[in-house]
Amino acid sequence: MSETLEFDAIVVGSGAAGGWAAKELSERGLRTLLLEAGRTLDPARDFPPPPAKDTSKLQIWTRGKAFLDGQGMQARCMSFSRMTRHLFVNDRENPYTTERGAPFNWYRGRQLGGRMHLWGRNALRIGDSELHPQDEASGGWPIHYADLVPWYEKVERFLGVHGSAAGIPSIPDGVYDQPLPLTQIERRILDTLSGAWRERPATTCRIVRHTTDRRTLPVAAALATGKLTLRSHSVVARVLVDAQGKANGVEFFDGEKRERHEARAQLVVLAASTIETLRILLNSKSKEHPAGLGNSSGLLGRALTDHVMVFNAGPAPVEGAPRTDPYDFGSQSGLYLPSFRNANGKQDAPFKRGYSILGSVGRIEPGWFFMAVGEMLPELDNRVTLDANVKDKWGIPVARVRCVHGANESAMVKDMQATLLELASTCGLEVDHLRRESFLARVVHDVTRRMVYTKDGALLPGSAIHEAGGAPMGTNPKDSVLDAHNRLWDAPNVLVTDSAAFPTSPFQNPGLTIMALSARAANHAAQALGA
Repeated sequence: MSETLEFDAIVVGSGAAGGWAAKELSERGLRTLLLEAGRTLDPARDFPPPPAKDTSKLQIWTRGKAFLDGQGMQARCMSFSRMTRHLFVNDRENPYTTERGAPFNWYRGRQLGGRMHLWGRNALRIGDSELHPQDEASGGWPIHYADLVPWYEKVERFLGVHGSAAGIPSIPDGVYDQPLPLTQIERRILDTLSGAWRERPATTCRIVRHTTDRRTLPVAAALATGKLTLRSHSVVARVLVDAQGKANGVEFFDGEKRERHEARAQLVVLAASTIETLRILLNSKSKEHPAGLGNSSGLLGRALTDHVMVFNAGPAPVEGAPRTDPYDFGSQSGLYLPSFRNANGKQDAPFKRGYSILGSVGRIEPGWFFMAVGEMLPELDNRVTLDANVKDKWGIPVARVRCVHGANESAMVKDMQATLLELASTCGLEVDHLRRESFLARVVHDVTRRMVYTKDGALLPGSAIHEAGGAPMGTNPKDSVLDAHNRLWDAPNVLVTDSAAFPTSPFQNPGLTIMALSARAANHAAQALGA
């Protein structure tokens, strides 16, 4: 059975980018269709109380069962547990491929709100020093911090952010509704670092306010306008174009019945998450766009990145129960150190760009953790293509992903590891993240390390869940895929508003910038349509 729907705008994906695009378009009066590949969540059924107390972070039995049940890849994610496994896809229904010897961990969530239900809610602005790096590794963005400021403010005021102004140029201060509460030991460590690491300014994290009703707030606001139609279980295969090569809709399948449908609109917004958005564009081949929609430059899918991540942890007293809601993943974070390598115009490290450190002490088992999160350079050989030999449950060719660390990332990882050990020593923290795990859990961890870590000791690419690039914004259609307002050069009525649009991958968590960029692009497109 085939069905054709008519709207002013279509938004594909309901996560960070899609939610804000839908909100902006519907609030400006456009009849908007929001297509979500997964289901709408039931707050009572999908967010039950946690199981009996289990201090294990590895949860080897849960992960082992998941391998048998078709979630072998998803079970490698740090956020995967008995409590969250239903928020991850089934790998058998949603496969992808990689090159031999180049593993990539693609963690995915198909439901209303996407991966936002597992987001740590770190809300960091990106300043001009990261938008326009001063080295020769790659070009900068076609916009400046000033272009994003009003949209950063709009997102922060709407969602609410807990944090404090710190006056650190690389993470410009935002609009905060209250300071972020710290544990006693975090306050002590912040004092210690301010004295011992004067050249490495530390502050508190900036965390989006937690809501317990499980709603995706931008989507809820869009629905309240009466202009948004939400359609779950709608798996988009490709963008449809007219004889002039301009987009006029999308083809999608009913996720449960596998029936084919079409939706028509003047504007199409792709916000399905980086790799999925690239997959849709590459699959949108036509006489007018034989290499995929938006690929006249040959750059579509190229220069994929994910943040470089190194993790360390150990035992420390957990102070009471500051996290009253087990699904409040933002409460796990407390301290933040923005990049101090190659900062303020200096090149003082044996690698380009920099990394931040996010930490938690006294909040969750085993007691403390710090993660170094760094920028990966965009290399053209790291890319998303289509694998015509493998198809998903709906018969759509799957993504083939290549994303590997190069020499720059390897040098950064060594520095990260040394810095995390120095931080632990300076703050009197014992390093042993398996201290409270069983002997069996330790053995399984050692045996399965290659599924999670690179040989250098970083998490495998993909594990940061900060995929970016592949459809970069730019000022010239010859060396970019999108213009400065996220429009495809080859089809200006198609927007890409997730992090596929990022020309580079700054060290900051991309969530806030994805939302601000998406709202900005949707607003501009709505104005162009006269809304």
